[in-house]
Amino acid sequence: MSGVIIACKDNVMCEKLRSVLTYAGIEVLGTASKGASAIHIASRYYEEGGVILCSYALSDMTASELYKIKPDNFEMVVLLTARQFSIFRGKGMLCLNVPINRNDLIETLGMLIEHKWTRLNNFGRKDLKPAERTEEEKTLIFKAKALLMDRNNMTEPDAHRFMQKKSMDSGDTLVSVAQKILNGVL
Repeated sequence: MSGVIIACKDNVMCEKLRSVLTYAGIEVLGTASKGASAIHIASRYYEEGGVILCSYALSDMTASELYKIKPDNFEMVVLLTARQFSIFRGKGMLCLNVPINRNDLIETLGMLIEHKWTRLNNFGRKDLKPAERTEEEKTLIFKAKALLMDRNNMTEPDAHRFMQKKSMDSGDTLVSVAQKILNGVL
């Protein structure tokens, strides 16, 4: 099962985040103040994958630079102020506003970690072509996108791509992924 690598320039923030995640039952694979250190930790957990939770800037690089060099089987969540958010919008990274809402943080990381576990267990499974959607299914997908947009500061196209990726990786339908997001399972 995968866990989280915490990468923040501020060691006090790293320890606070570690404490919150550990209390919530989320495994912390390690902490780092430098992007290079985060990549080193990720290399030890390459097979399992995981999530890198990082601040806007680290001692040696920005979150954008870390995103470009992170292993493909690691997702990334960036902690941003409202002003920093405009820089990252539309770059494919999940973002959470600072100050952090503890529940949003735990739900977002839990969703990503569960996704990694599901993807590993469904390896090789073929997706079926979706049938025509009912109005109820369209509404469900819309609500899930709205939740992702609100909670993770995503644009509508980013939220849709995120849900499509989760659907393809897990072998679930887009409607099933939307339901899991709304139920807090994903």
